[in-house]
This record gives sequence, structure tokens and C-alpha cells, in this order.
Amino acid sequence: MKKEDVETIIQMLQRFINDVEGGKAVEEAGWMKAEHGLKLILEKLGLYEGGNQCIRVSLHNPLPTDILKTPEGDIFSDMQLAAKIREIIPKIGKDQSLQIGAEISGFAYMLDASEFPVLSHRLFKEGFSSLDEWYKSALNATFLLTSMAAKKVCGIENIGEMFKPLRHSLLPAFETKKQGDEKDADRVRKVLKWDEVLETVDRNTFKIIGFLWYVDRLAVLEGIRYPESMMLIQERAWKTLEEKTGKSIRELRKAVIEDIDRVENRTIDKGTDQEYAIASWHEILRLPW
Repeated sequence: MKKEDVETIIQMLQRFINDVEGGKAVEEAGWMKAEHGLKLILEKLGLYEGGNQCIRVSLHNPLPTDILKTPEGDIFSDMQLAAKIREIIPKIGKDQSLQIGAEISGFAYMLDASEFPVLSHRLFKEGFSSLDEWYKSALNATFLLTSMAAKKVCGIENIGEMFKPLRHSLLPAFETKKQGDEKDADRVRKVLKWDEVLETVDRNTFKIIGFLWYVDRLAVLEGIRYPESMMLIQERAWKTLEEKTGKSIRELRKAVIEDIDRVENRTIDKGTDQEYAIASWHEILRLPW
């Protein structure tokens, strides 16, 4: 590529990046006046996108190698991956069969991301000999904990069936095979007072955190690396929830936090001199961002 063409494209990419960082929606970012020379360059490289007498670099076509090697090209290519995820998010939100599977999968991914911080004396009471043994057993109990949550909160008996629509759409789904020893998983359930937790967790909380964690999983699997790209994904995820619930991001966040506060109050360990919740629930049941 000509040096001047590379510099021109880099300037256009930087325009897009700056617009996103400045809070513009992806649909409004990066547009410039449709000068003839710019249009020819973009068309020659297969990067042309036009609209309303303006043009920008297309989010849907790969960048030339010369551009990819630049910092701006690297960030923009990451944003292109984010744009693909942005297209998937509302499709999941509009398809009930996909949405249910995504929410359950996301809930499981949340548990997997947790280190399950609990009061140590509860572990020893249930026969765990160390924190390492607890952590391993807790991770292996994700299937049981998620299955119980889906049944109690959403009335779903078989979570495996809920994942089929995702797989048919070539979307990721939580692996449903039982993990580890069932007796160990049941010990984890008792340590966490999981039955009491599920009597407290609101269905809307389950759906919100599950959906957002599923979107986060999509970003991880796609290899998203830059905060600018995550901004695009997060904005679309929250917007989808706002449209479905009729509530603002602030209202949704507040409702989830208040629900987790109720879980902590419900699971106070009264067997100690000082009354604390048996686990740090805001590190287990939490929003990804």
C-alpha cells in the first residue's frame, strides 16, 4: 500500500476509536464527509461503507496487513470482533429459547469465575481439610448449583434441554456433564446454604446476571482485548436489557445489589461470636461489569 493511503486509513480508524471513547454509539462513530479521494481508497481496499453523504471504514471487512500492524489497526480489528458480538446480543434477547439457555449458561459461568469465598470454619464442619480442597470441590459443583438454581428460580427441570437451541445456532453453552463426585457437590451445597440462597434470589436477578455473564463469555471466547471493544459490547448488552425490562441501567444494577444484600442477610452465620454472612455473596453472585 502507498504510505499516504496507509496514513489516510489510520486517520479514519482513529476517528472511529475517538468517537467510541467519546461515548458515541457504534452506528454514529467514524463518519466523515464523502470526499471522492477517500471513497476511492476505501473501495479499492474493500473497506467502503457509506450513508447520508458520509463514509467510514467498514466494520465488516478485514483490514489489509499494513494497517493491521499499526496500533490503530489492531484496536479497530478488535472492535470489528466486538461488532459481531453486538449483532448476536439482540438476537438472543428476542428469541426466548436462546435467551433461557444463555441465562442459565451465564449463571454457571459466573459461578465458575468465583473463588467461592466462605467462612473457613464452615468448610471444616462439612469435612473439607483445606481451602484448596474446597475450591476444587466448589468448581466441580457448578452443575449441581446451577441446576438447582434453574429449577427453583425458573421452574426448569432439565437444563440440558435448554442448551440445545444455543448449540443449534452454533453458540456456546455450558457443559452439562456432571462434574466430580455428587457427595462432594452436596457438601458444597450445604456449606453455601444454597437452598436458602435460592429461596431469596429473585428471578429477575437470575436473568440479568445470567444474561450479562453470557455476553461476557462471548467476549472472552472471541478474544476481545481492548476496553474500547468491551465498551461496545457492554453498551449493547445493557441496552437490550433496558428494552426488555423497561428499566434503566441504574435501576437494574440497584435491584441486583439489593437482592444480593438480602441473600447476605438471610445467610448470617449465627454460630460465631460476630454475625457475618457465611460467604461473601457480592463476590459470588455478581455482575461481570
